[in-house]
Amino acid sequence: MPPDPETKPVKQFLWQQPVKMLPGVAARRATQLNKLGIETWFDLLCWFPRDYENWADLVPLSELADGQEQTFQATVLQKPSLNRKGRLSMLRTVLGDGPLRVAAIWFNQPWLADKLAVGMVCRFHGLIKRAGRTFQVQNPAFEPVGNPDEADPTFGYKPVYRLTAGINQGVMRQLIQSLLTRTSGNLPEPLPAWLRRRFKLCAADFAYSRIHQPADEHDIELCRRRIGFEELFLLRTGLWLLRRHRSQEAHALALEPDATARTALEAFLDRLPFELTGAQRRSWQEIQADLARSHPMNRLLQGDVGSGKTVVAALAMLACTLGGAQSALMAPTSILARQHHQTLCRILEGSGPAPVLLTGATRAAEKRDILAGLADGSIRMVVGTHALLEDVVVFQRLALTITDEQHRFGVGQRRRLGQFQDSGDSIQPHVLVMSATPIPRSLALVLYGDMDVSLIDELPAGRSPVATYTAASRDRPRIEQLMRRTAGEGRQVYVVCPMIEEQEALDLESVTAVYNRLAQQVFPDFKVGLLHGSLRQAVKDEVMDDFMANKLQILVSTTVIEVGVDNPNATLMVIENAERFGLAQLHQLRGRIGRGAHRSLCVLISDSNDDLGRKRLRAICHAADGFAVAEQDLQLRGPGDFFGTRQHGLPPLRMANLYRDTALMYEVQQGLETMVREDPDLQDPEHSRLRAQIVSRYSDVFRNIGL
Repeated sequence: MPPDPETKPVKQFLWQQPVKMLPGVAARRATQLNKLGIETWFDLLCWFPRDYENWADLVPLSELADGQEQTFQATVLQKPSLNRKGRLSMLRTVLGDGPLRVAAIWFNQPWLADKLAVGMVCRFHGLIKRAGRTFQVQNPAFEPVGNPDEADPTFGYKPVYRLTAGINQGVMRQLIQSLLTRTSGNLPEPLPAWLRRRFKLCAADFAYSRIHQPADEHDIELCRRRIGFEELFLLRTGLWLLRRHRSQEAHALALEPDATARTALEAFLDRLPFELTGAQRRSWQEIQADLARSHPMNRLLQGDVGSGKTVVAALAMLACTLGGAQSALMAPTSILARQHHQTLCRILEGSGPAPVLLTGATRAAEKRDILAGLADGSIRMVVGTHALLEDVVVFQRLALTITDEQHRFGVGQRRRLGQFQDSGDSIQPHVLVMSATPIPRSLALVLYGDMDVSLIDELPAGRSPVATYTAASRDRPRIEQLMRRTAGEGRQVYVVCPMIEEQEALDLESVTAVYNRLAQQVFPDFKVGLLHGSLRQAVKDEVMDDFMANKLQILVSTTVIEVGVDNPNATLMVIENAERFGLAQLHQLRGRIGRGAHRSLCVLISDSNDDLGRKRLRAICHAADGFAVAEQDLQLRGPGDFFGTRQHGLPPLRMANLYRDTALMYEVQQGLETMVREDPDLQDPEHSRLRAQIVSRYSDVFRNIGL
């Protein structure tokens, strides 16, 4: 006898089975589910509850509490009355238990009148409201009780799902229950048994079933931990496989410096007006070793603001030049690209031809010369924006691409980074990614899980600490007096605002309004500049040039100055509406000052009464290290978006949370390290199944690399 189609194993088809193939899901229902992003059986299985209603713990009517969602058992004492007014309706009845009474009201649910009869004993769950001496429950869900004197095992924790028009909680619960019936006992188990034992993880079948129908809080926590661990482990293992594949399959130019090149590199270091820190030397040695290999480097150079990443990048670019190859440094904004170009020209002076600058604002004639020089190899170093990704940009012998603040590029642009055209189709450039955005290790393991990491964790000697204080609008006269004293002493001031134009709905300081007030009313005797992303590129360049040359004493700006701007004469920063920024962003902004020998001060202006907002601003005042700031930011914000994992191009996580599950991430990393140490080729049958699940879930990433 052939197997019942409703109960046959679905291990091989679970991920791909269209949701419309589930019995009871017609075309209209499938369209509604698709609006939620539910397209397959696996999507529906992973439509995890956003919350639960506890129907198991009954509250006596005498203990109902105003403003809380509670469950109670009562008898319907009155025939429901229905009042209509146009398309609106109100259904009322009275519930009771002994002498106690509760009024029940349902808005715009007239069909419930036929489901309630006098004398019915039901269990109700809803929001309790107090009205004088009486209680009222609004829009309660209810279910009849079979025998009021016996415990009913069907009552427990009911899942609450995110919904869309046309689908209510009852429909979603029914659909998921139907799917669970068909998948019970047949879910694939991607995690090896040894891994589940070591980290005390329940089985996949139990986790994916009980998360939708838990018996208690323990079940919920057990299932969440298991599913979150699975997501993170598959993602981390997938990134490890991707990195391993790249290192084995791709080829790059091996740039082992000869005696002449080593002498030139040492001469460059001797000409620097400062000594490299130990962290800079260590990072350079790691990069130099990568460049000498025939496999492409894929490395993240991470360091706090002002830690000296650009000098390390200059060494790498100079090594390419000395090896007869080309290098390209790309920044997300023209301001940052120009800053990098000026810095590289200054510190590389005397080491050979200076790097050229290519942006969208480069004049046509100059651009033609640059393109020709890159194509024939006469230009060895180029700094630019996304203009470097244009098809007309062709390199003769590109050996190294460096990108700064890579997360600021769009996903499509990032996929092209390092894919510049080169004369050898099989040769790929080495890739170095620089970031001053402090990322906690747990987050970096995923965001940059396919990269080696070099960390510059110490600041150069002579950097002045930035004192940070909070203030309110009432303190503005004192702050403006401080700004006047700073400018009068020949120093410069940043004023940072979160918006460009006035919006009546939001009480925020507009950058244009602040500029007009400061320039016309407060500081008419000083030069005040305005900078924001909507200005024409030529205007932005002129403003930045004037500020760097101290022709402007005060610069009113949006966050376009957040990274890369290096003016050691700027010693004061005032940030308006500081509660609107993340802590990591505030740390980046204040990193624009304190870059010289003079004492620097950052003032955070906020009138917010939000307790969390005030706590976050106090935290940034007491934390000077960027990585400590980032850890606090994640802890205080909880679930959120550090800089957008979706924008970063990662697969979406359905249960795990990179900001909350840091301890779980460390366990995942321990498990991965154990597995690849003992079975680096993943030949064990359980590890082969794990590999198959990774390819199945993330097929868009791994389908073409032969895993």
